[in-house]
Amino acid sequence: MYRVLKAKHWHFFIIGFILPILISTFGIILSFNSINGTLLFFTIPVSVVISQLVLYLWLWSAGNVLYKIAGINRSFENRVFRFFVVIPVVLVVLMLGFWLWGASILGMGKFSMANVLIAALIYIVPVQFIFIVSKFYCFYFAAKVIKSAELQRVANFDDFVTDFVLIMLFPVGIWFLQPRVNLLIKKYSNAS
Repeated sequence: MYRVLKAKHWHFFIIGFILPILISTFGIILSFNSINGTLLFFTIPVSVVISQLVLYLWLWSAGNVLYKIAGINRSFENRVFRFFVVIPVVLVVLMLGFWLWGASILGMGKFSMANVLIAALIYIVPVQFIFIVSKFYCFYFAAKVIKSAELQRVANFDDFVTDFVLIMLFPVGIWFLQPRVNLLIKKYSNAS
């Protein structure tokens, strides 16, 4: 995870944004050029999963590595963060599976709007709520850790609100945050 934080901002941009766009474009072009459009049902969710996995890998690395090497672990805990960062990753991978399963049901002609509405009310709404809460907490924690490592004290929300918004604007926010994280990694690795 330490290596992830040493990467340049453009690495994250290429892997987390350009690669998924290329995969989606490839799927759209091939589905229009062939009779069978099932490739489109596969490439779009795969590109979303790649993008989200890059984001959460960066969040996990920033949240844990900076938390440990900057000595912030004496100020506040990261147990909730470690729990909440796993939830969106699992949900994104599960949604990929459900997307592909739904596409296969649609392809077999067994699609029913009543089943979709019942599944949405019973499963999707609560899962989406958990996903949103955990995602915002991960953004909050990573922004707090980055700013606390820079300030060398526990940062207030007013201190890191800009970092919080930059993380929400993934992948553009990484262009501004990753150079600062690189400086922090260099600073704390030289101090050790």
